[in-house]
Amino acid sequence: MVTPLDQRPRSGPYSGLNARSAKRFLTQAFEDAGLDFAEDDAREIVEAATGLDRTAMMLRGTEFLTPEVFAVIKAHMERRLSGEPVDHILGWREFYGRRFEISKDVLSPRADTETLIRGALERLDKNTPQDIVDLGTGSGAIGLTLLAERPNIKLLATDLSERAISTAKTNAQTLKVQDRVNFAQGAWWDAVPDDAQFNMILSNPPYISNAAMEDLETEVLQFDPDLALRGGDDGLDAYRAILTKAYIYLKPSGWIGFEIGFDQAKALSNLLLGSEWSHISVDRDLGGNDRAVWAQKCD
Repeated sequence: MVTPLDQRPRSGPYSGLNARSAKRFLTQAFEDAGLDFAEDDAREIVEAATGLDRTAMMLRGTEFLTPEVFAVIKAHMERRLSGEPVDHILGWREFYGRRFEISKDVLSPRADTETLIRGALERLDKNTPQDIVDLGTGSGAIGLTLLAERPNIKLLATDLSERAISTAKTNAQTLKVQDRVNFAQGAWWDAVPDDAQFNMILSNPPYISNAAMEDLETEVLQFDPDLALRGGDDGLDAYRAILTKAYIYLKPSGWIGFEIGFDQAKALSNLLLGSEWSHISVDRDLGGNDRAVWAQKCD
């Protein structure tokens, strides 16, 4: 059994803990609680509270914690042990090397979604202006990351949630790309001007089937919005809605890219089969799972 953090021996200022020992303590507590990624969670909490990155932890990790930092770490530890994810505790999540503000109104960006970023960068022309739309933008992680990566891109970011758009606007300002993005509220194509034309359509839509929703981890169900998760009986409702007009909004030879669930590549590829789409392909994430489906508009 781990001794409570505020009952450990104090041999130094206030807590007797330094950043390294606090990380070890939190890791053990999280492992004992059966939490996945216990060490990663502990590291993120300690680094955020102390302001030390990994390099600084090696150089200054033996410095004693101040009372204020100790109190923050203890409070964050208790929230994590109660089941709250670290990104919600901290209010941000790192994605493609950048920090994105999150809230209960947006899906916290996952590393798997970076698969879509890599695929988009491979397909977007570097040398000519590119117009893209991010449907269901949430935090803005997909579209805003592409703006930050490429100065020749302009973005339309849409979402049904007004609060999600507010979060995405904050992230656009933080990344200093607000001058190249427009935001619009509405369901899928309802938010897009009738005469708009894009080089690329991107979306990480809700794709979890109603049945699979019942088996989701408690942390996901409690802290990620249902609107961003639930994809209907077979998980494909949003894809169908987007594909009804996607061809109309794409420029000649334009691309459409979707994030998918690991078992949805075949089903979505089948929806794309026909005279409108070519070069249908599937990209895998770093874990080896199918994660993105791409198709190009036939000229």
